[in-house]
Amino acid sequence: MKQLLNVHLNLDTNSTTTDVTINTHDSALGTDLLKYIQQYEAPHSKIGVKTEQGVHLVLKTDIIFAEIFEKQLTIVTTEHAYTTRMTLQRLQQALADRQFVQISKSSLVNIDYITKVAPSFSGNLYATLTNQQKVTISRRYVKKLMQSLGI
Repeated sequence: MKQLLNVHLNLDTNSTTTDVTINTHDSALGTDLLKYIQQYEAPHSKIGVKTEQGVHLVLKTDIIFAEIFEKQLTIVTTEHAYTTRMTLQRLQQALADRQFVQISKSSLVNIDYITKVAPSFSGNLYATLTNQQKVTISRRYVKKLMQSLGI
């Protein structure tokens, strides 16, 4: 006898995570469904950052901010700052998460670490991060950042 499945999809465009709950009376079916769903989890929660000291595996969720200056990309995490020859574009492709937003031609930020956004005297905005660092948001990128913040 074929089992009936009631499947419900609830899309929340404001959410940055996906939550899946399996309610079943059959533990074998529940286990099979869980294994199937887990195939679609993000395969890489870490990225490799090549520095002069070697390759560091960094959790994507630990990245606060990244900025490129004179072909040197500095990636600031909750624990360290890494300097690498990686391009900003390549880092963006590796991250490819909605929480990472470009805020200027040379930098991007993890919106989960923004504590405050305020205007600066030049017409740009600046963001204060959880590590107390202030970063400039160019006017060109303000709209996209505000959309990402839900403002």
